[in-house]
Formats: sequence, C-alpha cells, structure tokens
Amino acid sequence: MQSTKQRDWGLIFGGIALAIAGAILMFWPGLTMVTLATVAGILFLVAGVMDFVNIARFRSSQGSTVWAVINAICNIVLGVLFLWHPLSGAVVLAWFVGAFVIVYGVFAIAAAVGLRRTGIGWGWMLANGIISVICGLGFFFMPEMIVYFIAFFLIMRGVTMAVYGATAPSALTGGPFSIRP
Repeated sequence: MQSTKQRDWGLIFGGIALAIAGAILMFWPGLTMVTLATVAGILFLVAGVMDFVNIARFRSSQGSTVWAVINAICNIVLGVLFLWHPLSGAVVLAWFVGAFVIVYGVFAIAAAVGLRRTGIGWGWMLANGIISVICGLGFFFMPEMIVYFIAFFLIMRGVTMAVYGATAPSALTGGPFSIRP
C-alpha cells in the first residue's frame, strides 16, 4: 500500500510550469500574438514547400495537380504574409479561431434545444454554447482576448495538474480526495 505522502513531482512541476507560462502570456499579450503569427507563418511556408515536394514526387500517380499547386501557392503566400505582417496575421488568427468558436457555440445551443426534451444536461450545454458565442465574438472585437483565453486555460490546467500530482497518491489510498470508499 502506498503512503499518502508520496507525490507525483512530474505533474506538480509540469503544472507549475504551465501556470507560469500562462502568467507570462497574460503579461505580454502583444508579444504572444506576434509569436503565434510568426509560428503560423513558418508552418504555412513549410506546408507550402512540402506540398510542392509531394507534387513533384507523386505527379505521375496524382493525375491533375492544378488544385494541389493552388493549395501550395496559397500556403506559401499566407506564410509570407504572416511573417511580413505578424500583427495583422495575429488578428487574422484570432478572427479565424473566433469564427470556429462561434460556429461551435451555435451548434452547442442547437444541441441544447434538442436535449431539452430529455431534461438531462441541456442547461449546461446551453450555457456552454452561449459562453462560446460570447468568447468567439470577443476574439473578433478584441483579438488580444485570445491570448487571455489561452493564458487562463494554461493557468487552470497547470493548477489542476499540480493539485492532481499532489493528491493523486492519496486519492488511490483513501486520502481526503479519495476515489475509493
């Protein structure tokens, strides 16, 4: 039987590192947005180059490559634009994520309406949808809000990991957060 004093230090230190990373993001939202846009730009460039490599490698088996070439060119153009104007790229990223979150929220609201007949969990689903739509709109009107959203997520995930690392052994052996009776 394990002692309740044992800790999972990997989870504790990992959680603390995530919480610190979240705090850093929160204090420097502009730098965070520029960094996100720069990374996205690099990834678009790499994707475009790899698209051209794959077009050359598999030209004989692909048949028509017009759409593949257009896709590769679009990836390279997006990469160059994100690297050339990282602030504008950061805003575009926030808008793209905002659009995705709004669509998700609308679907969650529709699902909640469908679940209302069952009476099980529909209120939580409705709240989830409404909050998602509000967050998505926030990403459109205040693009830097996405940084605070990510920072808050990292802080909460870090705290959760640290607490789990500190209490997981006791949860298995009958401590205050025990999962066993």
